[in-house]
Amino acid sequence: MTEARHDQLVRAAWLYHEGRLTQGEVASRLGVSRSTVSRLLTEAESTGIVEVTITVPLPEASHLSDALSRKFGLRRAVVGMALGGGSPMDSASAAMAREIERTVAHGPVTIAAGWGRTLAGAAARTRPRSTTGVTFADAVGHATSDEIAPAVDVTNTCARRFGAEVVHIPSPGFAPNASVRDALLASTSVAEALRRARSADVTFTSIGVVGATSLLVTEGFLSRRGMADLVAAGAVGEILGRYYDAAGAEVPSDALHPIGLTLADLRDADRVVGAAGGPEKAAAVKAAILGGLLDEIVVDETLARALLES
Repeated sequence: MTEARHDQLVRAAWLYHEGRLTQGEVASRLGVSRSTVSRLLTEAESTGIVEVTITVPLPEASHLSDALSRKFGLRRAVVGMALGGGSPMDSASAAMAREIERTVAHGPVTIAAGWGRTLAGAAARTRPRSTTGVTFADAVGHATSDEIAPAVDVTNTCARRFGAEVVHIPSPGFAPNASVRDALLASTSVAEALRRARSADVTFTSIGVVGATSLLVTEGFLSRRGMADLVAAGAVGEILGRYYDAAGAEVPSDALHPIGLTLADLRDADRVVGAAGGPEKAAAVKAAILGGLLDEIVVDETLARALLES
């Protein structure tokens, strides 16, 4: 964007939002058409010059949030509503994007970010803003498949949006075997990056399901046989490449060797926020809460109702 264009966006935003002029009056002041003013105001919002914040949730979302917090003993529950259609994951991602924005707005903070479709969607929906003292740290190493790449690139996306520092774990998301995993975890650079993630003020993560639709299965990190073995062992959900049962206890797998925060790290963390959408994730989210892996959740309406009925 040129400096002249930026100045025009700022001027239009000030005249309309602070000067309380109509779009027609702004058009006269700037010497442009009313349709141009409309486009300027839209662009000012999309680029973060203008930020629209609704401070009071919808009544139905508030009721669901309160009910979830009471039932599961959560510090906080946020429920995204599907106002304009879209999938449950879209609603959860949009709500999580606002949660990320609220977190970085409160000053110096270190955020450890995991991976997954919902969290990646949230990062993509965040609005640019200037911040000070914000750091995003990988909670898991970087995987390499085309489908998974956007999901593990949450830290880069958020760092660009907020002008923040980023700390990467210099390793793949999954090692090919236990020996390579142990060697990577023992390396100074990986150990330091994980230390930064463990000391984060808040950890954001998606919550995955078991079965053939799991991202780890569709992208070849875990075979269908390996998934079947996990399900037979009682696995109901996945966080950061680690599977757990209905009580939130880890279900180990000889087929997966993730490089990142462990479930024990999540239990010891100051604040962990899990994002998920869709009623099919109810068992996974409930187990994560019962196992002490999550302090807060950001979910869509359909998942909220499924959790309350569980």
